[in-house]
Amino acid sequence: MKKIKIAMLVALIISSTFIATSAFALIYPKGYTPKQQDVYGQVVENRIPLNDGPGTSRFFNELGTYSTGSDWLKIVGKAWDPNNGIWWLKVECPRGTDHYGWTGYKRFYASSFDLDDVPTESWY
Repeated sequence: MKKIKIAMLVALIISSTFIATSAFALIYPKGYTPKQQDVYGQVVENRIPLNDGPGTSRFFNELGTYSTGSDWLKIVGKAWDPNNGIWWLKVECPRGTDHYGWTGYKRFYASSFDLDDVPTESWY
C-alpha cells in the first residue's frame, strides 16, 4: 500500500512539472528567457534615508540615513504613494545585510534599472 501511495505521489509531481513547463511554453514565445529576479539600481548620492514604509515620516517611522557603501543597491519592491504622487522603493541597505527600508525613487538614477522589473506592493 505504501508503494502505491509513493508511486501516485511521484506521478503527481511529474505531471505537475510537465503542466507548469507546458504552460510556460504557451505563455512566452520560443526563446524567451524571464528577466533576472534581482534588480539593482545606481544611487544618486552616497547617503540614503530609509523609512519603515513607502511614505514620508508623517505616515511611517524613519529608520535613519545610511551610507550606501556601494553605488548600486538591491531593489526588492515598489509602492505608489497617493499622498505625494511618487514611487517608493524598498531597498537593501547597507548592501548584503538583509536590512530593508523604503526610500524615494528620486534617489536612484532612473536609467540604471527598469521600474517595471520591480515587484509592486500594495500599501494604500
